[in-house]
Amino acid sequence: MAKPSREAVSGLLAGPAALAVAGMLVNGCNLLMNLIVARALDSDSYGAVSVQVSIFLILSVAGNALLIAVVQHETSGTGDTRREQWSWIRQLRGACGVGIVVATVAALVLSRPAAALMSYPHPVAIAEATIGAALWTLLCVERGLMQARGAYQRLAVNFVVEGFVRIGLVIAFVVAGMGVNGAGLGIVIGVVVGAEHARWAVARTPRLPRPVTARRWSAPLPEDGVAPATGPIPVPIPAPRASARQSVIADTTVALGALIPLALLQNMDVVIVGWLGTDGVGGYAAISTACKVPVFIGLAVANFLLPEAARWRKEGRGAGATLAVALAFVVTPGLLLAAIGLVGANWLIGLVFGPHLTGAAPALWVLALSMTLLAVTLMFTTYLLGAGVRRVVGVLAVATVATAGALVSAGGGSMATATAALAAESVTALAVGLLVVQLHYADRQAARGTVGDAGRAGEDASLGAASISEARPEEGFPAPV
Repeated sequence: MAKPSREAVSGLLAGPAALAVAGMLVNGCNLLMNLIVARALDSDSYGAVSVQVSIFLILSVAGNALLIAVVQHETSGTGDTRREQWSWIRQLRGACGVGIVVATVAALVLSRPAAALMSYPHPVAIAEATIGAALWTLLCVERGLMQARGAYQRLAVNFVVEGFVRIGLVIAFVVAGMGVNGAGLGIVIGVVVGAEHARWAVARTPRLPRPVTARRWSAPLPEDGVAPATGPIPVPIPAPRASARQSVIADTTVALGALIPLALLQNMDVVIVGWLGTDGVGGYAAISTACKVPVFIGLAVANFLLPEAARWRKEGRGAGATLAVALAFVVTPGLLLAAIGLVGANWLIGLVFGPHLTGAAPALWVLALSMTLLAVTLMFTTYLLGAGVRRVVGVLAVATVATAGALVSAGGGSMATATAALAAESVTALAVGLLVVQLHYADRQAARGTVGDAGRAGEDASLGAASISEARPEEGFPAPV
């Protein structure tokens, strides 16, 4: 097999590298924002800001699911003319606009009852989080289009623009004395600016040319008669696709079924430790925040892996190399963090969060390995969704229930919880990884079968040619030239 060229390798690395760097920049600024806001507000107000951000993140899962659906629909090559290609995009933007209006009205009407139900003293903050999550759907539509069109550098710039504006405004409004409501206003304005920048970028990013799908393997069999282990994936003639609205809704539903378990797997450990009422919840929250680094990088790199997996399989090719690159970008920092946790956990947590939160530091390296495996699961899930494998939703649902049971049984201790999380994430990564292995095995079998069909067809053609050449002219066949 020929080695890939230097240009091909650099092209494969450029996309995830740009997104990973942008993700690290934004998350580094997020950490800085938390440190500044924590010092500018009292403990109750800072806790209220944390609750507001959590509400925003939970509600924004719907937008992230919509992003996956947009990528899958755009890479499907819908529409032959420019007008047809943009028609469903305009309709989706309009639907998002209607949804934003409805969500804004509902947030303003229901924020006070919701705040009373939650015993939360900032109803305006709940409304701001809801409106921000509704606006997030519009940003996700534009980001999905950029992903599907391979504009990874522009997407990385959009990450930075949206993140810096949002974080800068939150800091400015809080320091100016606007408190919790100011933090929510910063989130809303930052998302609006990010969505407008993304829309501007999409308008300047042409759609990729429709690929020529590799349907059959036309090369003859090797001399030993054995088909190669790799080859183009035979793509069946596609059935008539549903309308844009129906397909986007269906793809969004499937993506939502995968993203909700992943969000729970990422955050349920801290919630369970706090729910069990242990004294070390603050220290565990500190190491949990530090260990999210590989997951945050994975969330950024997933913006590269999803469209590439969908596009390569649409062309009848496997995307194993793309998956390997994505895994390298999340496993490397995770293992580095685990190594630091083995030798300098107290120093790291004390430096970043303060010496009063180092109680759970000995469990840092265990939880770092657990979150690295969660990042691997995220990459596997993204790859499977791009390939159209929906069984991963059921696997993640079962894994989430099992993980919750393991964490509760740990009793709330930092090391016991981290160990239970590591065991649960190991099983989850293995189960989802087996789906990837099954997918690749099916691809190889399909490629072998296609090559065999082509080889038999070639043999039949050769036999036919031989019989023709041996026939006599008087029997009605032309003499060989």
